[in-house]
Amino acid sequence: MAFKVFIIAGEESGDKLGEGLILSLRKQNPDIEIRGIGGNGMSAAGMGQSLFPMDHLSVMGIAEVVPRIPKFLGLIAKTVQAIRVFDPDVVVTVDAPDFSFRVQKKIRKLNLRAKQFHYVAPTVWAWRSGRAAKVKQFLDGMICLFPFEPIYFEREGLHSVAVGHPMVSSGLIDGNGIRFRQTHSIPVQQKVLGIFCGSRASEVRGIAPLLIDVAKRVKEKHPDLLCVVPTLPKWKDELQQMFSSAGCDALITADTTEKWDAFHAPDVAIAVSGTVALEIALAGVPHIVVYKMNKWTWEILRRVVKTKFVHLGNVLLGHLVYPEFLQDNATVEKISSAIDTLLSSEIECKIQEESSRKILYLLEPNPNEKAADRAAAFIRSYFINERIPE
Repeated sequence: MAFKVFIIAGEESGDKLGEGLILSLRKQNPDIEIRGIGGNGMSAAGMGQSLFPMDHLSVMGIAEVVPRIPKFLGLIAKTVQAIRVFDPDVVVTVDAPDFSFRVQKKIRKLNLRAKQFHYVAPTVWAWRSGRAAKVKQFLDGMICLFPFEPIYFEREGLHSVAVGHPMVSSGLIDGNGIRFRQTHSIPVQQKVLGIFCGSRASEVRGIAPLLIDVAKRVKEKHPDLLCVVPTLPKWKDELQQMFSSAGCDALITADTTEKWDAFHAPDVAIAVSGTVALEIALAGVPHIVVYKMNKWTWEILRRVVKTKFVHLGNVLLGHLVYPEFLQDNATVEKISSAIDTLLSSEIECKIQEESSRKILYLLEPNPNEKAADRAAAFIRSYFINERIPE
């Protein structure tokens, strides 16, 4: 009888995690049947067609979510019904907590046989620490990325594991910036500014214009500076139009075969805060992070967030290494000045480059085992041993 898994991801980063998990689960148990919600990666890995397009769930921010509540409720009901009909052994939700936890709670109330897991722990260390106790009520296990996270859930009685971040074994570390420059005929001595605009529509359309203005300001002082913009295929044309309309020349690449080479090519970079900022840190590229959101979402979050930092690299290190420019502090003047400092200061760059090695150590608990394999083994242990003891 096939081992049945229903897996849910709500955005590109979750689809990547889900893809790796599916491949690892299939490797550990070839007799497996998988259904769910995800993107191209998960579909190709063995999930098949998504229950509905994953981007229906890619919304961030309180003010952004509220207008879509009726649609969200409909998608939740559709998902729960699909899970009930499929009757899986396992339900795994990947990130996207606004949607994921609502589905998991409803599944628990149905008393189905499925074991319930969540992959990518909610940031209880940053805000709403009470969520750790709440998720214990409807989850069997929590799969964490960072080494400091499991304790928050274990002390509430929820079995948890830190598997490390999959980006460590994604090929990122082995990217070759020189190769990227050679491919695109960029001289070794030419300064390159990497611009990373994020993956969500709210980031690309809401923050990219600011980053373009910053690039134009920096190029006034460094006229030979080349802007390189790695992005997803779905955003390439729109970003090309944005840069062109603003009169800012840029090399925009969405070629997945050269993605990690592109991450290593810049001398300095500017990025929206999130997973991509941590990826740039691991690539060893000196950078700053920027983030702006709906003002009402910001007003709520700034009153409840406990962590001092938004860059995960700063959180892991415990102090500010990568400059952060958030909300009203995210101005063209301040950001361009910080980029100019990085372009001019070898000391600042050296500090960031050394910090990247520390972060790599923290994210790689076992360099000989992939994060996805550890996550899959954690899930399978509930069945091999019937259940991890309480």
